[in-house]
Amino acid sequence: MRASLDPDFETGLQRWLEQARPGRIGDGEVHNEIKGGTFHGPAVQGRDFSGVSFTTPPPTTPSSPSTED
Repeated sequence: MRASLDPDFETGLQRWLEQARPGRIGDGEVHNEIKGGTFHGPAVQGRDFSGVSFTTPPPTTPSSPSTED
């Protein structure tokens, strides 16, 4: 293992591990559910998302009756 042969690498690896550890939450299980209503638009189910964005058109609205005479 490189860490046992390279003290600088081992130090950097330990520092990285300490910084990365707080990012992990829970044991990895995911339970997603969508129910009880009408939903419009994208739904993403999963765990630990980052940098996700959606480009969707605005919701459509019923047009008003014309007021032209």
